[in-house]
Amino acid sequence: MRVRIVFTDIDGTLTINRRSYRLVLKAVEALRLLVDKGVIVSLVSSNALPIVVGLSRYIGLNGPVVGESGALVYSDEWGIVELTNMSARGVYLDLLEKYSEYVEDSWQNRFRLYEYALKMREKYLDRAGEIVDEMRRYVESSHEGYTLEYSGYAIHVHAKGVGKGVAVRYILDKLGISSSEALGIGDSVMDADFIKYLGYRAAVGGSDEELLRYCNIVAGSPSGFGLAEIISRVLNGMGDEDSSE
Repeated sequence: MRVRIVFTDIDGTLTINRRSYRLVLKAVEALRLLVDKGVIVSLVSSNALPIVVGLSRYIGLNGPVVGESGALVYSDEWGIVELTNMSARGVYLDLLEKYSEYVEDSWQNRFRLYEYALKMREKYLDRAGEIVDEMRRYVESSHEGYTLEYSGYAIHVHAKGVGKGVAVRYILDKLGISSSEALGIGDSVMDADFIKYLGYRAAVGGSDEELLRYCNIVAGSPSGFGLAEIISRVLNGMGDEDSSE
C-alpha cells in the first residue's frame, strides 16, 4: 500500500462519535505515527478555518488543512488560499430568519468568510431530511449560485462549486502528488465529495450509506476507533488489493 498523503474529516471521524467533540486518543496517536513515517496528514472539515488550523497544530500534523467545506485552504507556506469569492453570508442570514422555527445559529459563523452553518433544532432532528430539502429548494430558487448541504451535524450554506473535493484536488496539484497515492477517511455523505477522487477511499464504521458506495476500505469500528483501525492497515502495508485509481 503506497500512501503519501492522508486526508481525514474531523467530526465523527476523529471524535468518539457523531455527537461528541472528544477526540479518540488512539486516532490522534495513529495520525502522529503517520507523520513520523513521513506521510503528509491533512484535516478536511466544514468547521471554521481557525478551528481546523488550531487542531492540526496541537495534534502535531504536517499537511495543509481545509476549512469551510472547501472554501478555504491553509498551510504555513501558502497562507490562506481562498477557493471562492462568493460569500454565503446574505443567504445564511435570510435562512436564519425565514426558518428560525427549525434552525439556530452557530457561534462559528463569527469566524467564517464564505461558507456558513446552521444547526437543526433538537426537536426537529427526526424531520431533518424533509426540512433540509425544503431549504435547499428555497435557496436555489431565491439565491442564484448558492446551495446547501446537510452533514448530519449542521446545515452548510455555500456557493455552488465550493466543496471538499475541489480543495483536496488543489492540495494534490500544489504538492505534485497523484490521487492514487492519497487516502481519504470520513463518515458523512459530504466526505464523498473528496474521498471519491482518491486511490484509497475509506469510511469509519457507522458511516452514511451514501459515502460507503464510494469506499474500498471500510472499518469495522466506529468513528475515531475506526480511523485508528484504518491507519493500522496503512502502517502495516495492507490493502493493496482493495485500491484503484
